[in-house]
Amino acid sequence: MNLSESIHQGILILIESGIVLGSLGVVSLANVVHSAFLPGLVFTCVSLSYLVLNADFVAAAQSLIYVGAINVSIVFAVMVTDEPAASRPPADSSAGYSIASVACSGLFSILIAMILGTKWSDIHSIDQLYISVGGTLKNDVQEVGYQLLTTFIVPFEPLSILLLIALVGAITMARNDKLASDGEK
Repeated sequence: MNLSESIHQGILILIESGIVLGSLGVVSLANVVHSAFLPGLVFTCVSLSYLVLNADFVAAAQSLIYVGAINVSIVFAVMVTDEPAASRPPADSSAGYSIASVACSGLFSILIAMILGTKWSDIHSIDQLYISVGGTLKNDVQEVGYQLLTTFIVPFEPLSILLLIALVGAITMARNDKLASDGEK
């Protein structure tokens, strides 16, 4: 390992620790506003990891879409709810934690099985085949745009509509709760 590789790995370790610590902060902080701002740190660290791995277009898209739009939407939704952190006593939900633990463990084991079952040499040979057949690589921006608007249009559009519905539903529920609590006073 030469010096540039050790620096590269050190930067990746710092970025990955930012992702892990930010993710833990999102789920463990009691203050909802702080939990809403921490995904911005996580999304920025993911964008930096793409930048370190020489995927500059993906890094720019990550910054614009996730840090710029999604995180602002999350913060906006939290600000609209306007509910103090200590307004409700925490409910005893040991059954919910048990179900969530089993679900997360199952998903984690499926992910590990998929990672271990992937033939990584096949991925490298596909990349080499693309280079040898095509001669020169296309521009990354053109290729990503083409793939998004052809191959991945079917999962991309319903996902964006689902996210919009979830955001509108959360805001509507927060508004109804606020109106109901104002009516009781």
